[in-house]
Amino acid sequence: MKRGNEMRALWMLACVVAACGTVERKEPDHVGPDTPSAAEANVDEGGEVRTQKPGAPVKVEGRLASSSAVLTIDFEESASEVSVEVWGVDGLVVTSAKEPVQNREFGRGEKASVEVSFTAPATRADLAVRVRGTFDGRVRERVQSFTVNAEAPSLTQPPGEVRMGPDGRPVRVMRPE
Repeated sequence: MKRGNEMRALWMLACVVAACGTVERKEPDHVGPDTPSAAEANVDEGGEVRTQKPGAPVKVEGRLASSSAVLTIDFEESASEVSVEVWGVDGLVVTSAKEPVQNREFGRGEKASVEVSFTAPATRADLAVRVRGTFDGRVRERVQSFTVNAEAPSLTQPPGEVRMGPDGRPVRVMRPE
């Protein structure tokens, strides 16, 4: 009786292992109104097409120094009720206003400049920015981050171990709990 249970367990395990990794990823059959076309999609160094989440039609650029940043926000469409929020991640502390832009209007092609002061740790940290407003009658937002001390090690190490996958790309391997 015990041998029969072991054989059933092994058979079920074999079925599970056989099923892992055999399902091919299905590409979407439709394109929604906010889905960028292949021409609008981003292409990384490996030639892989990466799409961007639909968000506020703004471009955010940042010039970082050791304890400050100048953010330039370029509005690609007119917007009302615009707010800009900034915060720190992994030990970075924003010392200037957390919401330097509140309830403002911007026209298409207009640029806004925001100065941010912060205290950065000796480790790698990020300055995060959220631009939120009403564009063409819809509330939309864009969140972007800028790395401070990019050469320094991270404050928190992600769990698991990084190994090279069969395609030569790094893969994080997690230990079972």
